[in-house]
Amino acid sequence: MYDVIIVGGGLSGLTTAYHLQKQHISFKILEGQSRLGGRIETIFGENQTPMEMGATWFGKEHRNVLGLLSELSIPFFEQHTEGIALFETLSTEKPQSYFTPSNTHSAYRVLGGTGQIVKALQEKIGLENIVLNCKVTQVEELNDGLKISDSGGNAYFSKKMILALPPQLAAYAISFSPELPVELSKIMQHTQTWMSGSVKFSVEYKTAFWLENKFSGTVFSQSGLASEIYDHSHFEDGKFALKGFLNGSALHFSKAERQAKVIAQLTHYFGSDAQAFLSYNDKIWNDAFIDGHGPFLPGHHNNGHPRFAKSYFNDKLFFAGTETSPAFGGYMDGAIIAAKATSERVLASFKK
Repeated sequence: MYDVIIVGGGLSGLTTAYHLQKQHISFKILEGQSRLGGRIETIFGENQTPMEMGATWFGKEHRNVLGLLSELSIPFFEQHTEGIALFETLSTEKPQSYFTPSNTHSAYRVLGGTGQIVKALQEKIGLENIVLNCKVTQVEELNDGLKISDSGGNAYFSKKMILALPPQLAAYAISFSPELPVELSKIMQHTQTWMSGSVKFSVEYKTAFWLENKFSGTVFSQSGLASEIYDHSHFEDGKFALKGFLNGSALHFSKAERQAKVIAQLTHYFGSDAQAFLSYNDKIWNDAFIDGHGPFLPGHHNNGHPRFAKSYFNDKLFFAGTETSPAFGGYMDGAIIAAKATSERVLASFKK
């Protein structure tokens, strides 16, 4: 029997495990996907350009991210913003242009990709303490602990468990015996999952031709499929890309159609050089969360609800995950805040 089972191998689950490991608490992370990271997903293009399909930016106000990066010796750099930015209201009209200054320390990115955080935590924790492709379906309270079952019929036993999933996903994907309090279940079902509904894209290039032509790479469009576009280059490594967000209509197109529309849009803004791309990628985040279950919720709805700071099943069940954080819910900083607070609550419960 493990001291703790952590359900979810995203940033919060991994950081929680990292804290518990320091206190010599035995644990196992159960992750439903074939990879770690959750909403952190760095992919690499034809030229090995790191491109973010998930969490990307953080600011100087995100002290917990900065602290973790320092502890793990992971470098970061400022987001490039200097140059001509574009704002498009109608596709039939020329975009408005304006000059934006340098970043002035308002946004940063991890050198080599946000996935460097996941990689570093994985190395600290050890692969032997992680199970991938393990979708938890049931949690049953026992006299001396918990029985956690997955979709493959496997059972895991622990003294305590931490749910480091988006609460809404846990509410629909996992059955609990005995049932969770009705009020808690309702809150879980009505907690907005950050990035649910988002579609991110990236286009890799051999050169940063937009910068060479004095553009910053920043575009806001009210008419194109790509609603936001940003420079996504790693200049020190000579790797260049543009990335951003697609609007909700992207769900109605195939990947090939989305690619064609995005390249046409970039060509419209930056010229024919945009057609000579090395790779195109996009990610529809709906598929990773609730698979169509649950109501539409406004951004950050019920994030940081006080009920997530309590324990259940007689001090055996705890919540982590960025949506449970009372500060910066949905963001990387919130994930780290929740991990620290939850690990402290779990450690305190062992001393009772």
